[in-house]
Amino acid sequence: MDGYRNANNEQRTVAMMARIRSARRGWARGAILALGVAIFASACSLDDLLEVEMPDQIPADGLMEPRNAKLLTNGAVGDFECAFGAYVALTAMMAQEMTDASPTANRWPYDRRNVLPTDALYSTFGCTSLGVYTPLSQARWSADNILENLKKWSDDEVEDRQLLIATAAAYSGYSRVLLGEGFCSVAIDNGPEMTSAAVLQEAIGKFNEAIAAAQAAGDNDLLNFAYMGRARANFDLGNKAAALEDAKRIPEGFEYVMSASNIANSRRHNRVFAQSGPSSDGGGSSLSVGPAYQNFTHMGVADPRVVAIPAGRNDDAGVPVVWQGKYESLGTPIPIASYDEAQLIIAEIEGGQTAVDIINAFHAAAGLPLIDGSTMTDDEILEHVIEERKIELWLEGHRFHDIRRLNLPLVPEPGTPHRRGNSYGNNRCFPLPDVEIRNNPNI
Repeated sequence: MDGYRNANNEQRTVAMMARIRSARRGWARGAILALGVAIFASACSLDDLLEVEMPDQIPADGLMEPRNAKLLTNGAVGDFECAFGAYVALTAMMAQEMTDASPTANRWPYDRRNVLPTDALYSTFGCTSLGVYTPLSQARWSADNILENLKKWSDDEVEDRQLLIATAAAYSGYSRVLLGEGFCSVAIDNGPEMTSAAVLQEAIGKFNEAIAAAQAAGDNDLLNFAYMGRARANFDLGNKAAALEDAKRIPEGFEYVMSASNIANSRRHNRVFAQSGPSSDGGGSSLSVGPAYQNFTHMGVADPRVVAIPAGRNDDAGVPVVWQGKYESLGTPIPIASYDEAQLIIAEIEGGQTAVDIINAFHAAAGLPLIDGSTMTDDEILEHVIEERKIELWLEGHRFHDIRRLNLPLVPEPGTPHRRGNSYGNNRCFPLPDVEIRNNPNI
């Protein structure tokens, strides 16, 4: 929700947070200042807040009060949404769902999969510039901070307190899921280095809180959002029975999205379209559809779920640019959790005829040939499930971690020359940034 500052303000925020880190004060002050934009005027509606041009600086003093609970919770959601959009776009490059089409050299390591801990783009840049570590850490802190205060305040002080607790806890959980999936290791609030598994286990704890609060509030959308998050975290950890139980709870048609808007403030934009979409509609040509997804066919038939649109221009290396067509505008939402994801988790865990039926449901909806499981081995069915995840969840932030989780082949192979020099590397996760290592006294 706090997508109010323009790009210049975003860069000032990044610089401010860098100074905070070097002073070893953690993420707290930066997150409160980010959330402060939500308190511009208590008389304004939420819709008004999303449209106005916000001042550069707002005092952080006195924000953590019960009367500001809803705006602060919405601010935490806004922090996550901007970070999530950047994560989807940047990991799409790492997974070759998209390739870099810009002449900006600091993006090339992501296209080559040879990201170093010293690279600034993924570690300290803001979310509108495809940074992920700082934005996700800020989003995680924002959600944690308002959650802890909501648990201290009473129902008399805060209207819909259980609903807000469920919201903050769910987004805290999802922030940890992305950190756990995308990073080789993580540190939280200047704490010790944590494994991905430890961060994902923390996420499960946050989803447990969200589920209890959503049940108390009677909000089924938030409840399913939290169930899906817990299923995903348990799935990542290999806890198949727990993941299956929650995935089966998700009702058909369920989808929980990152909201987006085509207003001037770029923090509210669909980050994938902003990087790859027709310029006439506000899109960009910095990312191009990866070669494996161009002219995409599945079982010998064009697959309508993967839309690639020739841009009619070449990038700086002379390679034709191809826009993605999954997201049609800056205001198109990006799914965070869905029934489709739940079904694919069920298919991978149960396999057999269950997996075949799920795959065929996707194929029937897309007008594709059905598969005959009676002629397939279990391994062949699993290959179909993995391919279905690649297609159905294209550009939704899953493929990068699937490559790591399933130890899938890296394409192009490590050592293959890159068109801009050097060669492809073997990153399967982002390294813990050097800025964290140098400024965290517990690492």
